[in-house]
Amino acid sequence: MLYKNIKSVKKVFLKLSELGSRLNLSFSSHVMLIDKVIALDGIKRKLLVAKVADDLESPYTIELNEVKEISIRKTYSNIKPGELNKKKFNEFLETILLQFEFKNQDKKIGVPFYESDKHGIQNLDKLERNARIWQMILSKMINPKRDMNQLTNNNILPGQ
Repeated sequence: MLYKNIKSVKKVFLKLSELGSRLNLSFSSHVMLIDKVIALDGIKRKLLVAKVADDLESPYTIELNEVKEISIRKTYSNIKPGELNKKKFNEFLETILLQFEFKNQDKKIGVPFYESDKHGIQNLDKLERNARIWQMILSKMINPKRDMNQLTNNNILPGQ
């Protein structure tokens, strides 16, 4: 289980609501990832990301109108010869990022959904599925006319 203390989760979502009000955002979807919360204002096409600590810290928004592409990026630790005989491939996974590439800049932002040093391997499948679902939802928002069959063919739909 990712969240053991329901009261602290409710407190985070209350603070998220307050932060959204201050920023004039109204969230239609959100997800909490151990040390951060991600929330979508679909009408204003903005994604809010904030670190979860005593308060919501270092919040920033991603303007979806400025995003060209959203992809899943995985990073792995080094695999030495013979290690795959002892460990499964996913045990070398270090991060799963939801990566945003912007239209008019050579800028990319990666939002971690899985970090091996923070999340247990037992949560990997759920967190990867969450990242793929968010990628699908946000990709539809930034490219509404894009053929979603292309996303299916690239194995980025949940449950694949």
